[in-house]
Amino acid sequence: MITKEQIKVLAHAIWEQEGKPGGKDAEHYLHAKIILEEREKTGVIELLPPPPIPRLSPPLTTTVLEPSKRLKHAPRKKRGISP
Repeated sequence: MITKEQIKVLAHAIWEQEGKPGGKDAEHYLHAKIILEEREKTGVIELLPPPPIPRLSPPLTTTVLEPSKRLKHAPRKKRGISP
């Protein structure tokens, strides 16, 4: 017996093989169902290779900066008019 999950997996593989077009969900689902029904009738078991694992971009990282440390300076001389 064919399960909905099997149909969905095959429909997804068909979608990927066709270049991931939009708006063809029902078409891919029916195509996958027909393929699986034919395989079930003929007794042919054909395993599809797993879809490729998508490459993910490197994770975003944030750098935590320490609060700036105050520099210790020598005391400033007062400017004034010298005698």
